[in-house]
Formats: sequence, C-alpha cells, structure tokens
Amino acid sequence: MVLGKVKSFIVSYDCLNDSNVPVFSSGDSVSGRVIIEVTGEIRVKSLKIHAKGFAKVRWTESRNAGSNTAYTQNYTEEVEYLNHRDILIGHERGKTRRC
Repeated sequence: MVLGKVKSFIVSYDCLNDSNVPVFSSGDSVSGRVIIEVTGEIRVKSLKIHAKGFAKVRWTESRNAGSNTAYTQNYTEEVEYLNHRDILIGHERGKTRRC
C-alpha cells in the first residue's frame, strides 16, 4: 500500500509578498513545490494535483421600518477563482516508474 509508506506530504507556495503569507490576487501566477517523503521504494504510475481556490461569504442585515416592523435579510455569495488539474508525474500506458 502506497499510503502506508508516505512519511510526509508538504505543499508549499512561493509567496509574492513580504509578509511570507500565501495570498494571491486575480492574475497572479501561483507556484510552489510538492514534497513527498516516503519510507521505502514505491511504484508510481502518476501524480496528479487538483488546485481549487474560492471565496465564500455570508452576512445578515437587520432593518427597522417603523416602530414595530423589523425584517432581516440574509446574503450569501461564492466566487471560484481557480480550478486547475495537472499531472506532475505521468506515465505511458502500462509502465510504472520507481521512486
């Protein structure tokens, strides 16, 4: 079993700002590294990554319209910024690679 041989799995981002916090804006390139440390030899057919970036927000506003009339309005919004799949290690049909 491959998962039993994975000692650590780290995804790190190259930060664009001085605070060293991975915050990106529209149009920015996102780069980084995927580091997988294993406890022994494993066979790898492929390694795929699926990167998703989105924002969700919810808020409530209450208003009074007169002395006894009040109502509450709920808002919600979701925006997808990134949905990308890539093959980091590919394979030819029927072949495996030793790592």
